Amino acid sequence: MNPTKQKTLAIVISSLRMGGAERVASFVANELASQYRIVLFVWNEKERFYPLNSNVEIRILATKNRGVLGNTLRIFKLWRAFKSEKVDLSISFIHQTNILSIFASKMARIPCIATEHSIFSALDSKFWRILRYLTYPLASCITTLTQQDLKHYHFVKNAYVLPNPVEIDCNPHTPPILESYRPYILSAGRMISSKGFDELIEAFRIFSAEFPQYSLLLAGDGIQRQALEEQAKGLKCKFLGKIESLAPYYAKAEFFSLASHREALSNVLIESLLCGTPVVSYDCPYGPKEIITCDGTTHNGILVKMDAKRVESLAAAFVEMAQNKKDYVKNTTLAYERFSSKVVLEKWQQLILDCLNKTPT
Repeated sequence: MNPTKQKTLAIVISSLRMGGAERVASFVANELASQYRIVLFVWNEKERFYPLNSNVEIRILATKNRGVLGNTLRIFKLWRAFKSEKVDLSISFIHQTNILSIFASKMARIPCIATEHSIFSALDSKFWRILRYLTYPLASCITTLTQQDLKHYHFVKNAYVLPNPVEIDCNPHTPPILESYRPYILSAGRMISSKGFDELIEAFRIFSAEFPQYSLLLAGDGIQRQALEEQAKGLKCKFLGKIESLAPYYAKAEFFSLASHREALSNVLIESLLCGTPVVSYDCPYGPKEIITCDGTTHNGILVKMDAKRVESLAAAFVEMAQNKKDYVKNTTLAYERFSSKVVLEKWQQLILDCLNKTPT
């Protein structure tokens, strides 16, 4: 890489709405803006949630067409944009966008990194699954979030595990209102069926019979919110809506809980641990077991087996954590060594250098 010429990196993602992949894309763009010219390509700018460095250039590649025609147009728009912006490397996020970006990058004859932020089986469409098998081997590099998910990419030569970089202020200003909720359990995420908030509320209902002083704070929004609010009536349950920074909520929580039925590498679990707050999570595919340490000598959280009695087991884990929190808190710093923004950013920087130095075929 020639240090006298600033390279141009394209970051391609469908939107910057609230979400794990969107947060990582924003983080990477912001952190690399001092080293590279960063051009961020999105399909639309609606619901933009994450702030961007003023040096990050945004290009909107909108199309009124949907389906095959719309995606074909996006490929050609990306290709033309890569050429006109003199892009040296593309970095894309989430499977469908990855596929389009790989096509455009090959046409532009530039290296490309495609990043996965959900589990392999989350891609339901047979059409897109076939395209994934055909296009991913053409990328310079594919990244996954977990070792478990990496096993599915045996058809890709250059596939690596690259966890999400987590950046959080562990000594935040605490909103005074939080004191009125304490002690509380915290959870956060999109309120959709796969996130299991209904089961979390039921587990809290069981737990509350023994620990009535506790509150449950739920951050996030989604199509199930109204139904969940109805379900939680009569409980000390507070719906917070979308929160830009959860740091003070993690810091004051007794513990954090996740009841997802599937999860890649959960940012919220990692953030909680980085704030010194232990976690309770379903042992769902694939991410939680790669975050939570619960061997015989060291544990920073509790993994709950996903079986027919999982709600009761989750409630029992709440009881265990409430009674023995100190035993878990002392090991939360282990997460920093693997998931802190500093550690992961260094991996990103090396990966980008490696790909820039490769000659695309």
